[in-house]
Amino acid sequence: MKMRVAAALASVAAVTLIITGCAGDGSSNTSSSSRYINVYSGNPGNLTNNFNPFATDVAYGANGAILGAVYEPLFYFNSAKNEKPQPWLGTEYTVSPDGLTYTVTLRDGVTWQDGKPFTAADVAYTYNLIKANPAINLYGLKIAEAKAVDDTHATITLTQPDYPNEYRLLGLTFIVPEHIWKSIPDPSKTTNQKPVGTGAFDFGQFTPQSVTLTANKDYYQQGQPGIPGIRLVTSTGNAAALNSLNAGQIDWAGIALQDVQKSFVDKDPKYNKYTSIPADIKVLMPNLSKAPFDDLAFRQALSLSIDRDAIIKQAFGGTDTPANPTSLLQPRDEAYIPAAYKGKTLDQDIEQAKKILTGAGYSYDGSGKLLGKDGRPVTFKLSTVTGYTDTITANQLLVQDFAKIGVTATPEELSLGAYSTARQNGTFDLLDDRIPTGPNPFQQFSDSLDSAKSAPVGKPANANFVRFDDPTVDGLIAEAGGTNDPAKLTSAYQALGTYFAENQPYIILSQNGAVTTYRDQYFTGMPTTENLWATPSNWLSGNIGYIAKSLKPVK
Repeated sequence: MKMRVAAALASVAAVTLIITGCAGDGSSNTSSSSRYINVYSGNPGNLTNNFNPFATDVAYGANGAILGAVYEPLFYFNSAKNEKPQPWLGTEYTVSPDGLTYTVTLRDGVTWQDGKPFTAADVAYTYNLIKANPAINLYGLKIAEAKAVDDTHATITLTQPDYPNEYRLLGLTFIVPEHIWKSIPDPSKTTNQKPVGTGAFDFGQFTPQSVTLTANKDYYQQGQPGIPGIRLVTSTGNAAALNSLNAGQIDWAGIALQDVQKSFVDKDPKYNKYTSIPADIKVLMPNLSKAPFDDLAFRQALSLSIDRDAIIKQAFGGTDTPANPTSLLQPRDEAYIPAAYKGKTLDQDIEQAKKILTGAGYSYDGSGKLLGKDGRPVTFKLSTVTGYTDTITANQLLVQDFAKIGVTATPEELSLGAYSTARQNGTFDLLDDRIPTGPNPFQQFSDSLDSAKSAPVGKPANANFVRFDDPTVDGLIAEAGGTNDPAKLTSAYQALGTYFAENQPYIILSQNGAVTTYRDQYFTGMPTTENLWATPSNWLSGNIGYIAKSLKPVK
C-alpha cells in the first residue's frame, strides 16, 4: 500500500495577553513586513521554561505551539478533512503487506537549525529513543525498531499492526537531532530550554509572559516562512484575550466566546474573522475509581439531568452542536455510527433520572437531597481551569441541573498546573474537559478507554484520566488498531461506540465547534471555512508551525 503525501499543518489558540515590545519583535504598531504574528497560547497563567517534545504537559500545554514551530514530524494529517496525509519531513511512505514495517522517503537537503545535516539516522534515533524509554512514549507507539537505510530512507517496524495510529506514529511524533539528544541522560526529565529542530522558526527568547521565535533563514522550503517571526503570549483568561484581540494586539487565537459574531466579528468586520469546525467531543470526566462515579446508574442519571441545549447556547456560544451518544464525530464518522444510534442525541429527562437512581438503591431525604447507597448526601466538586469562561459558565449551569435530581455539586476553578496534575494523577471528582480526536475515531477511543494509557490513582496517566479498565474494550481497541480492512474497522468502531453509549464512561456535553479567531489586517493565508487546507484549531502541538510558515504579510 503506497501513500503519496502533500503539505502540512498548524494552529493555535485562545485567551488573554499583554503585549509589549518594540518594532520587529511582534508589537502591534509595526509594518506588516516586519511584524511578528502574535498568538495567544490558549492557556492562562505564566509560561514554563520547558520545551521537551516528549513531555505530556508540554506537548498538550501552551508550549506545544512552540514545539510545532521548531520541530517537525514526518507527515501532516489534517483532522478537518478525511484526506491522505501531506508531506513534511517525509515525502512518501509505504506499508508492508503485514502492516508491520513503514518505509519512509525523506526530504533531501534539510539541515538542523544549528547547521548540522538532517538524515534518516535522526529519524531512526528518535523512534528507537521512544522505544527504549516508555516514559516518553506519549502515544503508546508499538515500536520494535527503526533503521536508517540510507540518508533519505528510514524504516520503522512495529511489534503489531497499528493502522489507525499512523496519525500519531507519523504525524504527531517530532523528530529530534541525534547529535544533541544522545548526550541527554534522561529524555523524560530534560527541560530542553534551547530546542533545536528542522522547523521554519528558530527558538528566540523566553519569558514567563511570552516566547519569541524568529524565521529560519536556512529553511528547506523556498519562500518560507513568509513572516519574520512568531510571538507566543500568555494571558489571564478569555475576557482579557478578547480585549487584546479586538485591540489588534493578538492576531490569532481560539477564544471560546458566547457570541463570536457580536463580541468579535462585528467589532471590526473588515479584519476580524473566525472558523468553527466540529473538532472533538466536550465531556465531563468522572473519576471512575470512586463512588458514586463508579456506578453506571449514577452516571446515567447525571447525564439525563443535563440541559445540553442551554449549555451550548449560553456557555459554548452556539457554535457547538449536539453530540451522538456513541461519541463518534458527526458528520465525519457517520459511517461508523450503529443503526440504533443514527440521528440520536442526549436529552434531559429529570423524572427518568430520578427513577434510575431510586431503582439502583439511592434515596431522597425530606429536603429532596439525594442520598447515596451509604446513606450520605451525594456531593462532589466540578472542576475547570481559572479563566476558562466557557466551562466556568457551563459548570454554573450544570450545578443547577444536578440540583434538580438532588445532587450538590460545587464548582471549582484551579490553575492550569493544578488542574493538569489532578487530572493526570486521578485526584479529582468530576472534570469539565474534552476527548481529543484525530483524522479518524481511533485516537478518541484509544485515549479515553485504553487501560494501558491509564495509571493507578496517585500516579500520572498519559491519557484515560478517568481510570477506565475493561479487557473487552481493550480488545476492541486492539482490533481496530490491527486491521486495515474497512469492514472490520467499521465493526470495531461500531462496537466501541455502542459500549460508550450504553456505559457512559464519560458524560458527553456537546460536539465541540472549535472556534478559531484571527485578524487578517497584517497577514494573509489563514485556513478558512471554505478552504480548510489545515486545521486552524490550537490543541495539537504540530499545528502552529505549518500554518505560520505559510502566512504572508499584507503588502
